[in-house]
Amino acid sequence: MAARKGPKFYVVWVGRQTGIFTTWEACNRQVKGYPQARYKSFASRDDAEAAFAKGPGGVAPTKPAKASSGATRRKKAPAQDSSTLPGKAFDTEIYCDGACEPNPGDAGSGMAIYRHGTLAELWYGLHNPRGTNNTAELNAFLQALQVAKEEITQGASVRIHCDSTYTINAITKWASGWKKRGWKKADGEAIKNPEIIQPTHALYERLKSAVTIAHVKGHAGVEGNELADRMAMYGADRQEREFCRYPGGYTVADILKLRRG
Repeated sequence: MAARKGPKFYVVWVGRQTGIFTTWEACNRQVKGYPQARYKSFASRDDAEAAFAKGPGGVAPTKPAKASSGATRRKKAPAQDSSTLPGKAFDTEIYCDGACEPNPGDAGSGMAIYRHGTLAELWYGLHNPRGTNNTAELNAFLQALQVAKEEITQGASVRIHCDSTYTINAITKWASGWKKRGWKKADGEAIKNPEIIQPTHALYERLKSAVTIAHVKGHAGVEGNELADRMAMYGADRQEREFCRYPGGYTVADILKLRRG
């Protein structure tokens, strides 16, 4: 009698969402039709996590390799995108981005929302004719937190992806100290953009135990980030002051043809 096969674990290095998935259906949603998708199945979670950490350039061996005679050049492992957490799937994934051209100048914010691995909504707007990259990123992050609040209320697990380290650090790390000092830096200088940072930090403090914040590398081919980027530039180009949902009837390829931020 043939031995019963155990469950497989599917690693997606390049796709709509990256990470480790426990069913082929979930994996297939991320890679089907995605340009140059990279994925592979593994027999155990340990092997999958090791392979995911190493990146698409190769997979980690299941057993330690024997040392070879003679010197060999050690290859540098590819840099990993911290927008993924191995083995953890989120019900809702939110990508937010800002764009400004010139900087300072016409700024806009954008957002892409995925539910259960499928692109569900695109948003654009919040045009500011005298904005900056930072204000655009902060505004997008605030909108993402507001969506996260609604999703969490409905019982969903949520992760927000942002390519601005300034925004992530300002809200999740620095703002607590600024607040204690009356929204001033350690040297006594008033912080910039308090009108955005203060409400964004307040909302983050309410949600931080229930939402995951992740940095995603910008313009690196991650679909959600690329879509949010196009929406941000679209909002700036159209000079849309409100934050609007992009109308349906589009394809991902259509959006990716829009001007980049």
